[in-house]
Amino acid sequence: MLVYFCQKCMRQNAQPYCDSCGKALGNPSVRFVWEDSRPALSDPARLGLITRVAAFAVAATVIIMLIIEYIMSGAAAFTSFFKSTGITQTAVALGFLLIILGLLMLLFQGRESVQYMLDPKGVLKRTWIEPTRLKCWSRMIRYDKAAFQPNAEGKPFLLAHEEYLLWQDAARYKLSPRAGRISLYRPYSFLFMVLYLPRHEFDEAAQMVAAKMKGKG
Repeated sequence: MLVYFCQKCMRQNAQPYCDSCGKALGNPSVRFVWEDSRPALSDPARLGLITRVAAFAVAATVIIMLIIEYIMSGAAAFTSFFKSTGITQTAVALGFLLIILGLLMLLFQGRESVQYMLDPKGVLKRTWIEPTRLKCWSRMIRYDKAAFQPNAEGKPFLLAHEEYLLWQDAARYKLSPRAGRISLYRPYSFLFMVLYLPRHEFDEAAQMVAAKMKGKG
């Protein structure tokens, strides 16, 4: 949703003027805000990250063990290592174990509510959860009742994660209209932030991202 933010009154307005003080609000006040709610386990970006981490861990383990075998056996290690040590089966089992553990962590994280804001300088992403000890543990954050904040219905929520990406720091972006997803990269090959949007909000948000990141698509 396109809104106009009044710095004086610290409030969002649907029109290019402040409903409180009557001040006219120009282009620097323009914001695009929306909210998304989904289980952490349904996030494709996290599932991909789990797979990549598991693959990296398996590759690192195999390389380290091969080096140790080479130190102990010399050049013969390159011909006997994969045949006689059972490393192939061990590596496959380790990979599956890491993926299962990662999926369990996402399952324990439960549903999350994410607030997004595109402003003239960058993108703000805030992730909120209905806090339980298990959800906090699976996200490796502290279960702190003093940090809980009630929503409009009076339910306690906890800010689990917050990140801000300046437009100038983003290396490129990728639009996925069918999935309702905008991916932001920093550096060029590293997925830094994923924005999930309702279909009716996608086109307008995509236009704003494209305007801020000209030549980086």
